[in-house]
Amino acid sequence: MSLSQKRFRPSRGFLVTLGLLSVIALAGKPTSKWVKAKYDAYKASTTTLTASETEYHRLLAIIIKAQQPSQTLNKSVPAEFPIPEKIFQAAISPDLLGRSSQYEPNTRNGKLACAWMVNMAVQKALNYRIGENPLYVPSVVAALDGGVGRRIEQSQTKRGDFAISNGTDYEKGLWHIGICANDGCRLILSNSPFTSRFEWLSDPNFEGAFEQYPGKTTFYRVGVPIVPAG
Repeated sequence: MSLSQKRFRPSRGFLVTLGLLSVIALAGKPTSKWVKAKYDAYKASTTTLTASETEYHRLLAIIIKAQQPSQTLNKSVPAEFPIPEKIFQAAISPDLLGRSSQYEPNTRNGKLACAWMVNMAVQKALNYRIGENPLYVPSVVAALDGGVGRRIEQSQTKRGDFAISNGTDYEKGLWHIGICANDGCRLILSNSPFTSRFEWLSDPNFEGAFEQYPGKTTFYRVGVPIVPAG
């Protein structure tokens, strides 16, 4: 029998290799997500995420200028509004103000990290997070409506309250959340979807970024926690 007539018999090693390649091919997307998550975790642990001192003080100066004439940043926590003030103080701390969100998990390199960055401030201030999924604004809103907070009018807001774009449309709205940076919520601090940093200082309408979507900005005040963060 000639060589051309011999039937090819794959070795055991060849079959095992082929099987492994098939599994990797079938699981390509989950594997990519796992690799991305590991890469982001590595970068987060080896990269300086906080703002530079110059940038931090630039942002802080804008917030100071927006305060009421009688207000200072270092006032004692008021007995009437302790939770909003604690959240505000956490949000403007050097750890968070201007912080990069680029490597926060499942946020498209920080472009969709608005709820997560707000929850980082809540975690720092109150030792818990809001929402079954703290990355997802509708989950945060559901928790607030479920008893973690209550909806208020803009005229009632204090610094540290929440502003949520299109909070009146739960199906078609494009969601974004930020923290009121002054009483009356004329200035809002939120994660920037443009720079992936917790540095966007905008008006209550988020500079018109979401005007093409239905709904309007709504305001919330956080109340009593339900489940402490682990």
